[in-house]
Amino acid sequence: MAAIGISEFVDTTNARAGAERQEFEWLLSSGVLGRSENLARVLKYVCEEHFQGRADQIKEYTIAVEALGRRTAFDPQTDTIVRVTVHSLRKRLMEVYQNEGASHAVRLVIPAGHYAPSFVHQTAINHVAAGELESKSTTSPMNSGVVGSLATSPIALKPSRRVTAFFPVWPIVNVMTILLVVAALPAAWFGVRAWKKERAMHSATSTSSALPAPQANIHALMGGDRPAYVDHSGVTWATGNYCQGGTNINVTPQRIEGTEDAVLYLGGVRGIAHCVFPVPDGLYEIHFFFAETSDLPMATRLSSLSINAAPSFNVDVVDDAGGHSIATTKIVTGVAPENDGSIHFDYVSEVSLLNAVEILPATSARQLPVRIVSSSNSFTDGAKQVWESDRYFSGGRHGLPPKVANISELGIYQSDRVGRFRYNIPAIPNARYRVKLYFREPWFGKENGGIGGPGSRIFDVACNGVLLMKNFDILADGNTKPIVKTFDNVEASAGGKIELYFMPVVNYPVVNAIEILPED
Repeated sequence: MAAIGISEFVDTTNARAGAERQEFEWLLSSGVLGRSENLARVLKYVCEEHFQGRADQIKEYTIAVEALGRRTAFDPQTDTIVRVTVHSLRKRLMEVYQNEGASHAVRLVIPAGHYAPSFVHQTAINHVAAGELESKSTTSPMNSGVVGSLATSPIALKPSRRVTAFFPVWPIVNVMTILLVVAALPAAWFGVRAWKKERAMHSATSTSSALPAPQANIHALMGGDRPAYVDHSGVTWATGNYCQGGTNINVTPQRIEGTEDAVLYLGGVRGIAHCVFPVPDGLYEIHFFFAETSDLPMATRLSSLSINAAPSFNVDVVDDAGGHSIATTKIVTGVAPENDGSIHFDYVSEVSLLNAVEILPATSARQLPVRIVSSSNSFTDGAKQVWESDRYFSGGRHGLPPKVANISELGIYQSDRVGRFRYNIPAIPNARYRVKLYFREPWFGKENGGIGGPGSRIFDVACNGVLLMKNFDILADGNTKPIVKTFDNVEASAGGKIELYFMPVVNYPVVNAIEILPED
């Protein structure tokens, strides 16, 4: 009898191990982990160590070196890739079992605070619960203590085999121990969740007391130990005690394309950060500033942002900007503070820095107007509208000053961008806009000394792949006067950009100012 019981126990244990490996292989091969190779590498490493009985050897260092290819000098104090990747993997597994894997009998989890995987068998939990109900209806102490549990457990003896006084006690004790552990999993799970929630509430409370006072306009340099900076539009940027978690990084001074304010991108935060921005009641538009200054494979560059616990969205900084060391901005509109009077967001990234955050008051969920002058300084027009200094550009340069006696009278036409260039302006994905382009010929024509005339400068302009103007000639169209071209119903790209290309035909294109207005 004893030999039969042990054999069945071993067979069932092997079946469980097979089901666990099958679930692991499904996770790797089904594509549910997404594009990130790092998630697959970490999952494969920790599971293989688990199957080989070496779960106790899974450490942050071993994951970094053996799974993620870090050098043996890996320092977890300065490189958070393991913690960030495991956090992302843990979150992704939870999403999988709420969707594609909801019906699976075996689930793989990585408990909070640990790196070793754990397989939860849903049938075991269900059977234990059923066994408890059966034991309550059985009067025999023998049945309630042993048979009731064994008969309903997937790792127990078949109910047709009676347990006698001659059956060794140790297999039963082992089985009961396993059942008790499995039965305790739900309670432990909810206990950990309650503890985490309580800790988060305490942490948020203790942090809020040190937060800056509410501000309607916030221009925050992310990271720590960054000196305040006044940008070319006269706006002051400064660090603040906004975030918990993550790692603060300073970047070596370098050229950042697409901006004249490279300082904004020479530092930031990465890892797992929770940030809190106190603001007055109302609606806000948030700008997130990025520039990828590392040089890592694309699978490692995804960043995740979630605002006020809403579904997160991903940003691949290099793809969005069009290359390394190029500034790019993502915007979110219609954001209101939570009940505590603050805007919260969570940032998760393995390598990419969130460099700066700008929060601006808005009257609606529509995007605020974008007004840019092709100048190193901002400009305020007669209607008190502020035109920001040049930004979002790629290529080209500022041209020579116009040949006029009083340049200040030219207003937004005082300076220009000339050459082969484009503007990559952030917008709401697929939203509709009115695009206005402002031109004045700075070199040719009578007002500029009589050099050349119509036909001296001809160029094309396209937006998101659609040609807006072909063979455009400022002098022929405007008769030596400034000219404004307006284009309605322009749709932003699915990636949230209005991308304007200026392409030469005869001599180089030129533009003085750009205005982007949201349409109803």
